[in-house]
Amino acid sequence: MADYQTFDGHGVDVAVHRADNLDKQTLAYIAAHPGCTVLDLGSGAGGQSRRMVEAGAVVTAVDQFDFAAQFAGYGYQAEQLRFVQGDITAIETLLSGESFDLAICQRTIHYLSYHTAQALLTQLATLVQAKLYISVTGLSSLVADTYPAVDTPLAARFEQLSELGREMFSIHEPVCLYSEAQFKQLLADAGWTVELSKVTAFGNIQAICKPTTS
Repeated sequence: MADYQTFDGHGVDVAVHRADNLDKQTLAYIAAHPGCTVLDLGSGAGGQSRRMVEAGAVVTAVDQFDFAAQFAGYGYQAEQLRFVQGDITAIETLLSGESFDLAICQRTIHYLSYHTAQALLTQLATLVQAKLYISVTGLSSLVADTYPAVDTPLAARFEQLSELGREMFSIHEPVCLYSEAQFKQLLADAGWTVELSKVTAFGNIQAICKPTTS
């Protein structure tokens, strides 16, 4: 992990270095729908944002940390790629009046409490027209082996990893980890129909959803 960057205790920015299976499925959809608008929530330094622009999307990237300089350095026109710094939990206010064809939210939702995540996902269901590509750290992951709140009821499950876990995974903020069934239920309760979900070899949970009302 030596070459991977971490930002303020929020794990490593994997997307800068590689695209995982969910990233690639997003890119395939974009390639089949050139010109589609995409919201990249928890974008980090923009690894996946850049791939999506190259695949033909118009991308709005949002992160609480200031990556404006990195995004400006990529050389894309503002009409292709823009970065917005702000709190993703207030996305309706942050991007007032905007809607998107797709949203992608990788390795981000677990940094929110269960109820905050539900509120965000409910907001997203009103902003996204077609698909949501989303992942979360799961209870069967190596991260969960260092998570004291494994048996805590979901609504109250929001704690730091153990000291060993914080050092190993560069995750210092409280997290809420999910089983696959719990994550699917969270999405359903927030207004999403889960079309596909899977647990990866690393124990993370990936899902592709559409708004239930669409």
